[in-house]
Amino acid sequence: MPDPAPAVKLYNAGAEHFRKGEYDKAVDCFKRAAATDDKLYRAWAYLGMAYAQLGQLDPAIEAYRKCIDIAPQYHKAFNNVGELYRRKGLLDYAAMVFKMASEIDPTQAHYFYNLGITYFEIGMYPQAEEAFSSALKLDPNDYEYATELAQVQFTQRKYEAAAGTLEKFVAAHPNHERAAETGARLAMLKRRIEAEKALAAQQAGEHKSEIRQAPIEDEDSNAQTKQLESLRPPGQNDPPKPKT
Repeated sequence: MPDPAPAVKLYNAGAEHFRKGEYDKAVDCFKRAAATDDKLYRAWAYLGMAYAQLGQLDPAIEAYRKCIDIAPQYHKAFNNVGELYRRKGLLDYAAMVFKMASEIDPTQAHYFYNLGITYFEIGMYPQAEEAFSSALKLDPNDYEYATELAQVQFTQRKYEAAAGTLEKFVAAHPNHERAAETGARLAMLKRRIEAEKALAAQQAGEHKSEIRQAPIEDEDSNAQTKQLESLRPPGQNDPPKPKT
């Protein structure tokens, strides 16, 4: 068989160094491979991974950018650079590129999951819920997708929806290794729902007792009913921080 092109040989050597954890040597090989063949986008992608393993995030991001310039449909590069932006705390940029990854290949559940985690960290809860729902729809068997969806629903005080998400997962996976933990979370949610209903009933009774009946002759046919704003229960009910 003919020898592979010099760039490919350098790329293969870099991949072997990367596999062994020899990241400095891997960086050298991938840089030389990319310089030899400027269309070898995987060399830039691996260079980004090697830099990331060395904790050199800015050079890693730059390598991924060059990979994307050559192969703009290479969705893995978008996903990986999104994670690097998250590590740097640039969450808006991270969300942007995770979204691009999910649009290029909408069959990858973990792209939506990564997008959901980032939206959650930003505080964009409806968008996070949509992203986690997409991830769970693609892979209904993933525990993390189900629990993160329930968590963001809980954060928005959608307690019934959160309980429904967990109930569906428990019903489908009764023997899951974390079934007991999920069951405990579900029981807590059901207690919260009952407490919310009791509080709402109590408030409704209090408001009803405060209504004064105006004399019929003084009734104003043009008066409009005011909408009472629902009261939030006392205390802090924030969920734990999401896992990264």
